[in-house]
Amino acid sequence: MGMMTSLRRLTKTRPVLGIIFVIVLAIGLIGSYAIFAMPQVPNVNQYQAGQNTNPSKQEKEIQEAVQEQISKLQGDISSLKKEVKAKPDAVDKVLELAQNQYYLGSLYHFSNDHKKAAEFFEASISSYQKVLELNPEEKGINLRLAEIAMYIGNNKMAEENFKAAIKADPDDNNARLTYGIYLSSLKGDYKGAIKQWEEIMKYNPDKNMAEQVQAMIKQAKEVMGETHKGNQK
Repeated sequence: MGMMTSLRRLTKTRPVLGIIFVIVLAIGLIGSYAIFAMPQVPNVNQYQAGQNTNPSKQEKEIQEAVQEQISKLQGDISSLKKEVKAKPDAVDKVLELAQNQYYLGSLYHFSNDHKKAAEFFEASISSYQKVLELNPEEKGINLRLAEIAMYIGNNKMAEENFKAAIKADPDDNNARLTYGIYLSSLKGDYKGAIKQWEEIMKYNPDKNMAEQVQAMIKQAKEVMGETHKGNQK
């Protein structure tokens, strides 16, 4: 089962988990680079209360922003490839190339062009691995590789890199947050997900993350309780 199929099912059955998954993926897509300004994401309460009054307009705005950014990234990647070819040991340029390939793959994925998405995800994996060869201490690479693995459905690669990311930086709340989402939504391992999210609360998350994590823990426990009841029938 692919990530988007699981996400659609999760969003229908568990709104908080599903919507937060979308938000986390968007955060991961934008990262600290803020590569483009998406329309403001409606909060979870709006979805639950049915107050998102014009979803079609918002969807159109997002699609327009996505297409605009695809064109920009294609140009940036072309230029970066030339720079990396001229200076293959320039880790900052290899990293920038990897990030842009990942962003472009993500945009193609959400535009349902899965062939193009796969092309750029595979390219980004190679570039990120090159970054680790040049600088094994580079932060955030394992988490990004885990995220790519989620997209392409490589569970083994995802597990290995999530664990490596957390081992390298145990107080990385983003790694634990995303790993928990992976465990709950793609593997159905709610107990494992709760364990990761409860660890986040020990590392002083900001208010927004704390609220999201608490909501996810609550719904994961509800799912576990319902599953237990179902097994007893």
